[in-house]
Amino acid sequence: MFVAIRELGPTLTWVGLVLLAIGAASAALLIFSPAHRRLRTLEHAARALGEGRTDVRAVEGGGDEVSALATAFNRMADDLGARAAALAASDRARRQLLADVSHELMTPLAAVRGYTETLSMPELNLDAPTRSRYLAIIGDETQKLESLIGDLLDLARLEG
Repeated sequence: MFVAIRELGPTLTWVGLVLLAIGAASAALLIFSPAHRRLRTLEHAARALGEGRTDVRAVEGGGDEVSALATAFNRMADDLGARAAALAASDRARRQLLADVSHELMTPLAAVRGYTETLSMPELNLDAPTRSRYLAIIGDETQKLESLIGDLLDLARLEG
């Protein structure tokens, strides 16, 4: 028996080491392959989110560290989507405010321009009461403009 062990010992040792390496590699593939696939899907979801697609979500199944990471990723994606929606709504409101303010400023300016052009026409002979009424309208419209501009400056200060 000792002779057989001494003769076959080195060969059995090498066979055992090869079998151990094959078993360890098989076990590693069997254990880590699902986690590797889940990490790859999480990586693809992160790349898609980085490209601006806020509708992507990671698969959260598994109950391990990868699923905890997927849960955190999904919370981050939800928060990012909500912030993007709020930013879009804010931008729409800003554009609407700009359009409204432009319209509100143009109305008094058009009246001032019209009455000023009328008063500056040399061939038009206006009586004193009409001229006074036109100047009063110009004064009123100028006050409206001052009020609107003052409100805009107040709004700018409040935002600051």
